[in-house]
Amino acid sequence: MKADKLKLIEPEVCPRCGMNFECGKSGKCWCYEVDTKPSVLELISEKYDSCLCPSCLREVNAQGKV
Repeated sequence: MKADKLKLIEPEVCPRCGMNFECGKSGKCWCYEVDTKPSVLELISEKYDSCLCPSCLREVNAQGKV
């Protein structure tokens, strides 16, 4: 098996601001530590096809809108 298939942390680009960040594909990602309301998660998933960076996730949480 190739080493690249074993990566648990993948580089991502935030669809909201374009910033590079890392996503933990193992289920132990930084985003699990951010308390996000289900309604906000739903708004994010409706508007974006991938995860938001730490800054945008915190901002969206604070504002309650994407």
